[in-house]
Amino acid sequence: MRLPPSSETGSTSGAGSDRRDEARLNLAISRVLVGGLTLAVALLLGGIFMILAGRDATSGGVASIGDMPRAIAALDPSGFFYLGLLVLLLTPVGRVMALAVALARRRAWLFCSLSVFVLAVLGLSAYLGLGG
Repeated sequence: MRLPPSSETGSTSGAGSDRRDEARLNLAISRVLVGGLTLAVALLLGGIFMILAGRDATSGGVASIGDMPRAIAALDPSGFFYLGLLVLLLTPVGRVMALAVALARRRAWLFCSLSVFVLAVLGLSAYLGLGG
């Protein structure tokens, strides 16, 4: 995704600096996505390995997000599965957050506002989906 050019004028650094900034931003955003995916896969695989090692996946279960810490502390595979799925769902949210911060730093207020709006819609959706 190409970012809008910086709104700062009179810069002597030129287009080369803009390309380096964009490359750094793309690298940071890709790190957020790869890190989230890696963590999610590790948690899911951890749950699978626990089941293969003989842990009972139905011992307590996870009825809500609040039950996840208890299930993970008890080494219940279902806790690892649900946390892995939660991390997988939150990874794109982290990307939008990183993009909003980068756009604010570039003073691209319109696109930053749109990113914040997307985050607000996602937050409201999660709140309503969780029975808020």
